[in-house]
Amino acid sequence: MSYTVAFVGSLLLAIVVSKYLKTSESKLDAIPTVGPNGLFSYYWGAFKYNLRAHEIIQEGYSKYKGKAFKIANWSGWDIIVSGPMLIEDMKKAPDGHISTIGAVSCNLKVDRTTTYQVAQLARSLDAQLADIRDEITTSFVDVLQLKGNEWVSIPAMDAIHQIICRTSNRALVGLPLCRDPEWIALNLQITTDVIKEAVATHLLPSFMAPYVVIPFMTEAGSLGRGIKILRPIVEEHQRCLDEYGSGWAEKPNNMLSWIMDEAKGEERSVRNLAIRIMTINFTANSDSSMVFTHALFYLAAYPQYINQLRKEVETVIEEDGWSKDALARMHKVDSFLKETLRLECIGFVSMLRKAMKDFTFSDGTVVPAGSLISIASFPTHLDNEIYNNPNAFEPFRFAPEDGEGINPRNQMTSINSEYLPFGLGRHACPGRFFISNVMKAMLAHIVVTYDTKLEDKGVRPANVTYGVMSSPNPKAKVVFRKRLP
Repeated sequence: MSYTVAFVGSLLLAIVVSKYLKTSESKLDAIPTVGPNGLFSYYWGAFKYNLRAHEIIQEGYSKYKGKAFKIANWSGWDIIVSGPMLIEDMKKAPDGHISTIGAVSCNLKVDRTTTYQVAQLARSLDAQLADIRDEITTSFVDVLQLKGNEWVSIPAMDAIHQIICRTSNRALVGLPLCRDPEWIALNLQITTDVIKEAVATHLLPSFMAPYVVIPFMTEAGSLGRGIKILRPIVEEHQRCLDEYGSGWAEKPNNMLSWIMDEAKGEERSVRNLAIRIMTINFTANSDSSMVFTHALFYLAAYPQYINQLRKEVETVIEEDGWSKDALARMHKVDSFLKETLRLECIGFVSMLRKAMKDFTFSDGTVVPAGSLISIASFPTHLDNEIYNNPNAFEPFRFAPEDGEGINPRNQMTSINSEYLPFGLGRHACPGRFFISNVMKAMLAHIVVTYDTKLEDKGVRPANVTYGVMSSPNPKAKVVFRKRLP
């Protein structure tokens, strides 16, 4: 019986892929292939791609830098481009030609209004920074649970995920919900579910994914739990809006409040508000937790840099206090995080797009409708024609040597064709200004409050990869103690 199932499954896969190849083969012929190209060797190529995508993408970049190349994947050919000209083409292309698509095929949506409110988080940072600072301090105490001056081994990724989730929710929904164990657990679980869905969607043939991927944002699942938790808060807020108007004295200053101020009609329903807040939670917490875990690994692996970071933070705080201006002056902290982002992309490609119609690049390359297109961001970040000694972690690579003023191009949130963790153009991550300041405040807090080291001294934990995605080792630990005088 098992042989029959395997045979039928293989036959169906062959039919699906063969159909795709026949309909688009002629248009793709002009794009060079990295890896196998034959009908049956295609499957072997897709299998290898999902095991060692970073090596295959790097091979394509080395051979076809500044051009497009294609790699076999289960659902069809992945088209990958590099170089300023082709990247600029993708940046400027109308959505009707190549469309932004999410990493997962779930029903989480962020509309233009919500995007505006995400950007508003950064603009209101000064007003919220005291709350964010308080949540960072309290979260580290609660999560690390250090006693005395002893060293304590902490699962790094789990700890950072909890701390970032609490801190971002202080700005999203405020106290006391940001510390509610059920609310935090729900949003942590959503992140895990989305990543699992993304992995399954990428690793499986497209016709199999719907039967393996289980929808999680349902009334009976995560969404239902979120509605239950948010309902009393939303109803009380709406009652106060109706009774006192938009400017009542004790009105919360958080994103949920801003969204409710702008919401009209059905947008004011608890269900719609829950979807918005839970969507923003995922976008605020998922990648930033992984990036900051990488930064923590580097901090613990390279203790020789901590004194320079401490000196900068203590000097700036003494002069400006914990303010937005102070964070802006933490050039070494900013550079440390930017260098982490350069070396530790969450994915080996970025700016994933789908061709809605046949799309022609400036060099004449034609990509057929339905194709997935992305940028070879990881090889770009390791290009020795762009970065000196690109494979080395140089934490102050982007910091000014004199300590005064920083070239805006060198800031962590700056985006260009040589630095791609946030995307480019109108679809660049709108929350990067807010979350970058949260991460800077967290790193500043760690260096002035704790000593850190790795369990295996000097050996940074190896990353875990899933197809084109990369993650810090979720089982790796960092050892903390309270900073000694």
